[in-house]
Amino acid sequence: LKSPLMQQVDDIVNTGTTLRNSIGQLKENGAESVYAWATHGVFGSPNNDAPEKLQATPGLDYLLISNSVSINRPLPDKIRQLSVAPLLAEAIARALHNQSISGILNLDEMRRKAERYDD
Repeated sequence: LKSPLMQQVDDIVNTGTTLRNSIGQLKENGAESVYAWATHGVFGSPNNDAPEKLQATPGLDYLLISNSVSINRPLPDKIRQLSVAPLLAEAIARALHNQSISGILNLDEMRRKAERYDD
């Protein structure tokens, strides 16, 4: 590995098995710490012990998930949620003002000048 700090990106984390296995492989290959991101954390079932298993995973500094899936229980410290509300609000506002919704995802455009509905 070129860096002792690694980033893992996935779309869905449900059981956490794939994430834990990949973190294990990264650790075996020299990663000192891993930061993971997943769009959807599907941990809603009370008998889903993935959050606790991820909390106990050596090398995982934290997992960042969106709040796109409702989770009605406390999450361990290593799992943090990010609200998608500002992104959805911006998309709705752009649609109402006949502006580009896909422009939200164009980072090059955002660096030049953020095109927002309220400009």
